[in-house]
Amino acid sequence: MNMLFSEKQQKAIKSIWILWAIVAFLQISCYFIDSYGPDTTGYDYLWRIQTWFLESLIFAWYFYKNKMFSKAIIIQLLFSPYYIFKKDWPSFIDYHFNFTNSGLIYHVIGVLSFFAPILIFAYFYFKAEGNLNTISKIKSLVIQLIFVLIFSVTISSDPDSLYNYISSFSTSNLYLKDAIVALIFAIISLKMISVLIGFFYLSNRIYSVKQVLNPIDEEPVSSSFFKYGFLITYPILLLSILDMGASALKVSFSFSSIELVTVFYITANLIVLFICGRFFATLIQYRNFTLRRYFGVVNTLSILPVINLAPFFALLFFKQKPETTGTYIDKLKQNRNVHLSIYCALLILYYTYHYVSVKADYRTFEPIYKLVVFSISAILLAKFKWSTKVIPFLAVMSLYYADFKDFFDFADGLWPFIQKKLISFVWIGTLAMFITYYIIDYIIHKCFYTPYFEDQNRDEFEAYINKF
Repeated sequence: MNMLFSEKQQKAIKSIWILWAIVAFLQISCYFIDSYGPDTTGYDYLWRIQTWFLESLIFAWYFYKNKMFSKAIIIQLLFSPYYIFKKDWPSFIDYHFNFTNSGLIYHVIGVLSFFAPILIFAYFYFKAEGNLNTISKIKSLVIQLIFVLIFSVTISSDPDSLYNYISSFSTSNLYLKDAIVALIFAIISLKMISVLIGFFYLSNRIYSVKQVLNPIDEEPVSSSFFKYGFLITYPILLLSILDMGASALKVSFSFSSIELVTVFYITANLIVLFICGRFFATLIQYRNFTLRRYFGVVNTLSILPVINLAPFFALLFFKQKPETTGTYIDKLKQNRNVHLSIYCALLILYYTYHYVSVKADYRTFEPIYKLVVFSISAILLAKFKWSTKVIPFLAVMSLYYADFKDFFDFADGLWPFIQKKLISFVWIGTLAMFITYYIIDYIIHKCFYTPYFEDQNRDEFEAYINKF
């Protein structure tokens, strides 16, 4: 399987590590300017200029690498009002003009300063890549604009979510804290680059919904495609889950009003998480099929940071077994049962430790019913294709039913809350939780499942597996 990049896209990707180094340096530099720089106008503008340059450079990189310098400079200059002068617009308007609705004018300027470079980028990029003749120009234009908008709001990630995740490794040592923060911004910069490459890849497939929802074709997955696919997808997947999943229920219990910008931001991130998760899971499954090996529980470790290096190297360096496809099929059920047993045993060890590590007075049955939910989920996900549509819903409802009930009791019931808060963080947070569980369960499903377990049609499955 090839990477499906155009010639211009390959030029932009060829030395993408240089872009990562520039963005990482500027991200880390902005942190130190904000934390240790003097509180002066000069340093404030230095921080804004660096933020503008690193964010706009992501959009301009494609054009610089393809020697379309005028387009690259135009895009970066169009971004400058949004990043450099954003905080100055209200005071500037109030000082120079006697408007009673200066707040509205400020919002209009903010929207225009954000959308103008995005629209120009979409126009320049898709014109350079060439338009497809299979769909109408209007449909093509709408698809392109939506896709670019989603890309534009999901480039960066919230550093707090990642810092909270690894804060247990930090100490009061100021130098160690700075090193951890620098590492976090390096990882976020890697995610920004990964999203850009993912944008290039998916921009060749966005005209077909089926290709976007199933971003990998049923073909052999080479070691090169697997390596780059894994390394590009994982930072997006991990940081998207941390951004969307960790605070989904916490922010959902807010009674405050919610802006449409916030709705769009969360929705865009959920779309990226959904597509990225399906790509990652299918990549692992198709690599298993290509190697004619059943890695099962080893595959599931790919979700965990650092530990995921073990399945990554296993799937990268293992060679296809010399045995026939028939022998591979003969061992599938036995391998599945063994790997499921190991997976459930690991769950038992984890939740037993989680239970006994808490003082006796504070122990609850939560680890026990979580163990039951996740064990049953894994078994169903390993055997049935339809389980990915049911298990996430059942898992969320069984694990968080009490929280939902207590919240709606506090809000005078479900129906009154729906009437008062049709659009709220509750529904967005709940949707984020469902999609997060869906992606995790979908990955587990692809780690254990093969069509043979459900259909039991040996000839049909052998013909299917021979595609890889």
